[in-house]
This record gives sequence, C-alpha cells and structure tokens, in this order.
Amino acid sequence: MVEGSGAGGEPEADSDLRRRAAWLLGMLAIVAVLVVVVMSQLVGTGTDAKKRNGPGSLDSAVGAHPTSSSATATSPGPTRTNAAHTSRPPRSASNSAVHGIKCPTKKTCVLDGDPGNGIAAINDYRTQHGKDAVVGRVSAKAQRCALNNGNGCSGGWAETEVARPDGPMAVQKILQFGRLTSDMKSFEIGWAYDPEAKLYYFAIIRKG
Repeated sequence: MVEGSGAGGEPEADSDLRRRAAWLLGMLAIVAVLVVVVMSQLVGTGTDAKKRNGPGSLDSAVGAHPTSSSATATSPGPTRTNAAHTSRPPRSASNSAVHGIKCPTKKTCVLDGDPGNGIAAINDYRTQHGKDAVVGRVSAKAQRCALNNGNGCSGGWAETEVARPDGPMAVQKILQFGRLTSDMKSFEIGWAYDPEAKLYYFAIIRKG
C-alpha cells in the first residue's frame, strides 16, 4: 500500500510542473507581444516627428522672418555722411559729365558744373552765420560721390537728394552733417541726376 501511494504521486507532480511551465511560456509570449507593439508605436512616432520637422518646414519657418534688408526702410531723400551712410549705389551710371540738368539716357549721370548754385548757397549760409565765405569748386571726386549716391565717398563729406537742382534746398538738408560753419579752408561740390528716380544728388567735400 505504501509503495502504491508513492508511485501514484510522481505523475501528479510532473503534471503540476508542466502547467507552471506552460503558464510561464504564455506570460512570456504576452510580454513579447506587448514589447513589439510598444516598439512599433515608438518607431511610428519618431517617423512622424521627422516628417513634421523636415527641411521644408524649417525653410518655411526661416522664410517667415524678414531679413534686416527687407525690414529696414529709408525715407525719401535721406542725407548721408561718412558717419551715417545707409545708401545703395544707383542701378546704372555714366561717368561722363552732362551739360544741363537731364541725362541723355535712363542711366544716372554726372551733371557738369553747378546747376543748382550749391557753391553760392553754402557761402550764403556761412556768411549769414558769421563765417567768411571760402573757395568752392566743382570736382570730379565730389561728382563721383554724388553719382554713387554717397557710396565710396571719402574725407569730410555729406550727400543728399533733392527733387530739383536747388542749392539752398540741398544746403538745408545737409545742415545736420555738413558742418558748413566749420573752419574749412575750401570745399568741393558735385551734382548727379537719376532719371528713373527723378532725383538730383548733391555732394559736398570739406577741405582744410
């Protein structure tokens, strides 16, 4: 009877072990499935994020912000000096001096002489403010300064734009930077005209 009982208990123990092993395998399979599902979700999310933040979106974001050049505007007829220069060169220009107050083509051109009587206007302003008149002359250097709309000028210079060749008007516009009542010994001036903008450029360079 004792031997019979011992032989009958062994199969029952083996069956219990098999049930536990099957249960563990089932749990491992479930965990594996869950891991696969989670990994798939993570990979899909990463791919979507890359699509949302691709080069096209970045370029659009950058393009939405204006550059300094497009965000900056200058008022018509600014006065420029070597200390405050914000101009840009004319689109096209001719270095040959033209008699009169108009250019023969659509190119910006140098105007010969002093069509706006800028020299007299500067000396009139000086004498009205207790300073002696000084020698003024037209120079190629001042003409180039006017022709290039203030670009490439050197020395004690100032440049402005006026709607017509009017020396007194140009003088009023350069008062802040021209230092017309300084102890200069002489000065040079130049005129230019831009047919497309319909503006006259006037430049002065102080000497001494």
